[in-house]
Amino acid sequence: MIAQPFVRRLRLLGLTLAISLQAALPAQARPTTERIERLVLLYRHGVRAPLPGEAGLADLAPAPMAQWSTAPTLLTPHGAQALTLLARWQAGQWRHLGLLPAHGCPSPHDLTIHANATERTIASAHALAEGFAPGCNLPVEHKPLGQHDALFEPMEAGTATVDGRQAAEDVNRYTGGAPAMAARQTPALSTMERVLGCDRTPAPCHLATMPGAIASSADGHGLSLTGPIDKGSGTAQVFLLEYMEGMPMEHVGWGRTTPQAIALMSPLHAALFDVFDRSPYMARRSGGELARQALTALFAPDQPRLTLLVGHDNNIAALTSLLGASFRVPGLGRNDPPPGGALQLALVKHGDGSTSVKASYVAATPDQVRHLTHFNRRQRPYEQALKLGLCPQPACPAQTFRQRLTARLLPSVTNR
Repeated sequence: MIAQPFVRRLRLLGLTLAISLQAALPAQARPTTERIERLVLLYRHGVRAPLPGEAGLADLAPAPMAQWSTAPTLLTPHGAQALTLLARWQAGQWRHLGLLPAHGCPSPHDLTIHANATERTIASAHALAEGFAPGCNLPVEHKPLGQHDALFEPMEAGTATVDGRQAAEDVNRYTGGAPAMAARQTPALSTMERVLGCDRTPAPCHLATMPGAIASSADGHGLSLTGPIDKGSGTAQVFLLEYMEGMPMEHVGWGRTTPQAIALMSPLHAALFDVFDRSPYMARRSGGELARQALTALFAPDQPRLTLLVGHDNNIAALTSLLGASFRVPGLGRNDPPPGGALQLALVKHGDGSTSVKASYVAATPDQVRHLTHFNRRQRPYEQALKLGLCPQPACPAQTFRQRLTARLLPSVTNR
């Protein structure tokens, strides 16, 4: 039997060594505790049927585009199911974090959902709600169908005004102009030519040299874009929608495209937002109301733990620009928001009592949506932590986040 005094000496020695090792650890390596206090997510609606005339280069192809069983612009049943699967996974994570109750239906203190007033965004919000809390019939807030919601459509709602001349000057400065944009997209445009089949015709397309310009709109209150980015962006998006919808590959881009080619063409779609939403002038007008709403949802005392906003790809483009953030989902180009993906802002409380804001992008990849993946510990949605241009560190101190994001906005809600 070992003598008790010897055992006590061993215990004391072990305690001394543990304290010494803890003191020797660098601060970032020491155990820390942090808790997510609130989350704000801005979703793009799910997979929809193409918009009328969206494929601007379809007239160069030898055959009509693929037929859809869903009416133009509307969320497809496949797209709704993919959203519900993503939401089911997210709800499990949120319950684990204590953001949703472990049992029963969430209350308005737990979660609120607000959608833009279009059929596809409202339907997407309901599909997400079913995944978050099956059978609970969570309410979805939205304005009357077809009414412009200033949160998502500030220019159309009249709360943001655009001087076409100033906007065109700013966007041309930001992008380098339409010819420079087309030159940067040469690989994407060459891929588009191959998919269209017009690279082998007697009169090849030569999309990269197609004339184009960024100018004030005719009424002086908006922007006009012409050229290959304008025509190619929607066409690239239609190919992505065909793929994510799960169409047979012989119907995706006339059987001439692949997932790799879709990824190569995706930057054409993202480039459209560089014109209409991401420049300093346009981001403040296109995303200002969303930024104010995010600040309120994160910091105002009467807000729920989870604020979920369901809008469009250009909404995400504008808000990420204001945040100085960039993302890339596998299978897509940089800053191209996939259907069903979401920008996420988290208010985090640290062990020392301080708070910070962290940003991330979460989405089911095009392959996961195509195959309606059921998520689990081994098969997860894609999530990317984002670096914010507001701060040098990944966790932006809350006060710094508030001050610097507010400074990027126009001084009044009218966004003059």
